[in-house]
Amino acid sequence: MREPSLSMAVVFPTSNPDGEARAHVELGANLDDVPTWSLQTLNSGPVRSSPAYSRHVEVTIGSSYDWSDEIRFDKRTGKLKSFVLKTPEAGVLEPTVARSWLALPRRTGLPVLGHRENGFHVDPLDLRYLADDAAALVVASAALPLSDRDSLRLAIGRNIDLLFCHGRYGGWILGSPTAHLVSGPSEAAPGTDSPRLHGPLREYLALVVEPNITRMSDEDSDLRAALLALRARVRAVDGMQARALERGIERVLETFYPG
Repeated sequence: MREPSLSMAVVFPTSNPDGEARAHVELGANLDDVPTWSLQTLNSGPVRSSPAYSRHVEVTIGSSYDWSDEIRFDKRTGKLKSFVLKTPEAGVLEPTVARSWLALPRRTGLPVLGHRENGFHVDPLDLRYLADDAAALVVASAALPLSDRDSLRLAIGRNIDLLFCHGRYGGWILGSPTAHLVSGPSEAAPGTDSPRLHGPLREYLALVVEPNITRMSDEDSDLRAALLALRARVRAVDGMQARALERGIERVLETFYPG
């Protein structure tokens, strides 16, 4: 497979305004921050509830978490500085598509935003896929095709890649998800894999997704029983990642099965 040009231009599809945020790839650069994954969001950069976040917003430009995925770039250099990416719940990405992107080599670099006066929205992605060995979580647009020779898997930091198809952003990959699993973004990533959670994590992701979420909204008793059984198994596992997964299950139970 021919490697993509690494001086290539890339774009992020935007809404409000509809269009594209244009950027280019700077090779060799990456983010120092180790991302955290709270099941609901993948986070890198100042925590939104921290005093540093307001200053961070002042010196960066990009999308806002309140209305979209948050992807922010340094106003001075244009380099990607932080992100808050939502884990979708609409459905499962076709395995052959996910595996084609996982087979690509990782290329280290950062997107650098071209000059832009105003912010924009980058809409959350649609689908997700956990690798059979739980070594990677792939999140993608429903329109993401199989990778080809003009596809780029851009390694922007530790275990985190952005996916560009013909230069257009369409997904991300988190390697070793349990090594980044936390109860909330204010916690530090544990940094080590937790193999005993691979099966429970796979089951959680298979349960908390459409059409099951609609069934939970109707208080489906079979799904409640499955969540309770999963929580019991997770409670038997030691470690902060297990407590994070347990808390995630409890949030689902509190949301759909109050009382």
